[in-house]
Amino acid sequence: MNTKRRILAINGSYRNGGITDQAVDSLVADLQGLDVEVEQIRLRDVPIRFCLNCRECMQQPGGVPGNCVIRDEMAVIIDAIE
Repeated sequence: MNTKRRILAINGSYRNGGITDQAVDSLVADLQGLDVEVEQIRLRDVPIRFCLNCRECMQQPGGVPGNCVIRDEMAVIIDAIE
């Protein structure tokens, strides 16, 4: 059974086309030449709001975290990480 490895590259630079973009783009290009599935997320392109520290996500009973009260794209990023 051959399962393809998955790699998530998260680029946190706010500068478009800067050295961080160049480094991450180069890494992603090198990885794509291998038998690897690569996804890149540029945080500057994702609408994410600041955490309100309301703790709603942590105050739910049980072992599963609750949902954030902020409706932005952070859930998409968390899904990609998991």
